[in-house]
Amino acid sequence: MSLKDKFDVWYEDVKDKVYFTFHRDKLEKDQLYETRWVWYHTVLVVELAIIILLLLYIGFAI
Repeated sequence: MSLKDKFDVWYEDVKDKVYFTFHRDKLEKDQLYETRWVWYHTVLVVELAIIILLLLYIGFAI
């Protein structure tokens, strides 16, 4: 193995360690954001369904 190959292997290892050390929190924050996004939109869908049912009831009652 040449010196350049050894350096490339070492560089990739260091890069991976730094990435996972500093970006781990970001990944956890992204997962939390996605979870909250799903729940928020689920609540919106339920609310919209209730509103549509109420409007249909009012429409047929008139």
